Amino acid sequence: MKKPSFLISLVPIIVLLVLIALNVILEPDDTLAGSNQLSLFLASFVAGVIALCYGTSWTQLVEGITRAFVSAVPAFLILLMVGVLSGSWMTSGIIPTMIYYGLEVLRPEFFLPATVLLTVVISLATGSSWSTVATIGVALIAVGNALGIDPAWSAGAIISGAYFGDKVSPLSDTTNLAATVAEVPLFDHIRFMMRTTIPTIVVTLVAFTVMGFCAGGSTADISSTAEFQQAIASTYRISGWFMLVPLVVLVLIVRRMPAVPVLMIGSLLAVVCAAIFQQPLLEQLAGEPLDWGSGYRVLTRCMYGATEPSTGVEAVDSLLSTGGMWGMMPTVWLIISAMVFAGVMDAGGFLAKMTDSLASRLSRRAPMVTATAASCLLFNLTTGDQYMSIVVPGKMFHEAYRRKGYDSCLLSRTLEDGATATSVLIPWNTCGATQATILGVATFSYLPFAIFCWLSPLMTILFAWLGIAQSPKFRKTV
Repeated sequence: MKKPSFLISLVPIIVLLVLIALNVILEPDDTLAGSNQLSLFLASFVAGVIALCYGTSWTQLVEGITRAFVSAVPAFLILLMVGVLSGSWMTSGIIPTMIYYGLEVLRPEFFLPATVLLTVVISLATGSSWSTVATIGVALIAVGNALGIDPAWSAGAIISGAYFGDKVSPLSDTTNLAATVAEVPLFDHIRFMMRTTIPTIVVTLVAFTVMGFCAGGSTADISSTAEFQQAIASTYRISGWFMLVPLVVLVLIVRRMPAVPVLMIGSLLAVVCAAIFQQPLLEQLAGEPLDWGSGYRVLTRCMYGATEPSTGVEAVDSLLSTGGMWGMMPTVWLIISAMVFAGVMDAGGFLAKMTDSLASRLSRRAPMVTATAASCLLFNLTTGDQYMSIVVPGKMFHEAYRRKGYDSCLLSRTLEDGATATSVLIPWNTCGATQATILGVATFSYLPFAIFCWLSPLMTILFAWLGIAQSPKFRKTV
């Protein structure tokens, strides 16, 4: 099979980026409805034609797509379960309770930095940005809306805090993966990563504090907050005891139970709460007197389909409406499209050619770090998967770092800063698509405000060019 050149390998990516840019310009509010999916398929077609011209068989392309699909199955399962969790937690009163009490204690000027800190704590405890966003993140985005905060700002703060824990928590799968790929002890990796991560989160907190005072009180006042609370309390039973369900979920995640069963347990506990404590709401949603049949229908519908409570306040109704499992289908469709593109790019040899070309042109540490971070971003763009964006550049650059005498901690840190943090900034990446769907904010809308995520690779590149913290003092350079 004849290998494509570096420039030829870039053609499908250029086609994809041009099509995505047109989508953003021409229909910025509806890209998830199909235009981005179509763009991925068109770019896949271009890549497939080029690959066939260079000797790749159709069977090889199908096998590449199949491999990509297999890698995305866990994301599909988690996405569907997040839809179930969101619907059941909303109907049971768990999220409305979070919103109600959040409006009691959070003021507009302090909301954004408080959101960052809350999501930092939860993500450190769970090691999961997805679980953090799907639980406390959903409540916080609703509180922000009630306080009059721009949803893009709120989403940026939530994602910034959630991905801090995803990067540095010893419970995080990406943290463990980066350390494993670079062959670095886990806690050496975490300690060295703090050199860039702490300055990044400090800058993020300062930025959101300034933004909070700029936004604070501009569109929200005490009367509107009270109206939101009254509308929630008139429709849902509000009780602090409902917080036992999120607590159970948090404990199970910390104990390293897999995400899918944890989300199912959390959903079923919420359904029990709804059946016991929210019977007037269930009757309203059912549109008929409540019996076992209508109760079963409305409780199952809240998990798989749309749930739209009527509180008498349109803004509150919008906040508390959910799509359940069905609401996740556009994101599943997007990830399927992304996996087709990733599979064709892999089978056609385009990804291997681009990474080999990057690695062969490096001679000094700063360009090496820059190229590693750029490769992570490239794989996030082309494979739509943050795990691939850690594994492939990690394997590709590991020997190069060893030959140059650079510590493996430098590689593992760059993988996290370049891959984990940027995955959520790409609309067709599993992370970007999922978080946008869960929070109800388009990826390109929250991207400028996901400060921690886009600042992380810039910080690691800056440190490399300045020669700061390039070798851990607690380890001998290998």
